[in-house]
Amino acid sequence: MTDQKNSLWEVAKLFLKLGVIGFGGPAAHIAMMKEEVVNKKKWITEQHFLDLIGATNLIPGPNSTEMAIHIGHERAGWKGLIVAGLCFILPAVFITGIFAWLYKKYGQLPQIQPFIYGISPAIIAIILSVIYPLAKKSLKTTELWMIGVIALVLSLFQLNEIYIMFGVGFFAMLLSAV
Repeated sequence: MTDQKNSLWEVAKLFLKLGVIGFGGPAAHIAMMKEEVVNKKKWITEQHFLDLIGATNLIPGPNSTEMAIHIGHERAGWKGLIVAGLCFILPAVFITGIFAWLYKKYGQLPQIQPFIYGISPAIIAIILSVIYPLAKKSLKTTELWMIGVIALVLSLFQLNEIYIMFGVGFFAMLLSAV
């Protein structure tokens, strides 16, 4: 196998795995990607990964899918971009289809209701457990913590994400000018 084929195979294996086990939404997916591509495989640096998160937040669409596609491109070029995207997205499509069918068929049964209600707290706990280490490394200074808290509070008031990002960006520029 050539190096390009090895890289494509590595990208396919990783993003199939993440596509199958990646429950919890984009925040959990991104934390799992960081663990795999920065800590375990060392395909990219932590700072580059954080820069990619910032860039994907500016692009409309699902951030975790954008991250998968970009990491695939970094690792194996344009073919890696396609392979990463398909391998990450298709398992979720199939799993969601199966769960939708199961919910439609069995979701109203009283025996199933506790299971359905129990999923939400579990997913929240998973997301918090994987986001915390990422936040700890991203928020390196008091100013960054302030900006993070402001963004969190604004998001709790359900402000549009674009307004929050640009608002705290201008606030950060103001802080650095002072």
